[in-house]
Amino acid sequence: MVMTTSDWICAILLGLAVLFTALSVLGLLVMRNVFDRLHAIAPANLLPPVFVGAALAIANGLSASSLKVVLVVLVLVGTSPVLTHAIARAARVRKEGRLE
Repeated sequence: MVMTTSDWICAILLGLAVLFTALSVLGLLVMRNVFDRLHAIAPANLLPPVFVGAALAIANGLSASSLKVVLVVLVLVGTSPVLTHAIARAARVRKEGRLE
């Protein structure tokens, strides 16, 4: 079986997603406090979904499923920083007992 150019691009994008996830997990294991861990894990919340979504959109071509993938990726990209911020605020409240 011969791989086409789009197959190679999809494989590279999926490989990048795995690489960023693995590096983020490694950073999560190395960091000591919750705030440093949030910085280490933030790329895993944002970049791999974009890479996987791009790979799926390329593999499916121009179709309704590609549009759905793009919409899901946009929602993930929009909500990831908000969730990271909410976790940081909750950790600060838990550590200091107040937000101020």
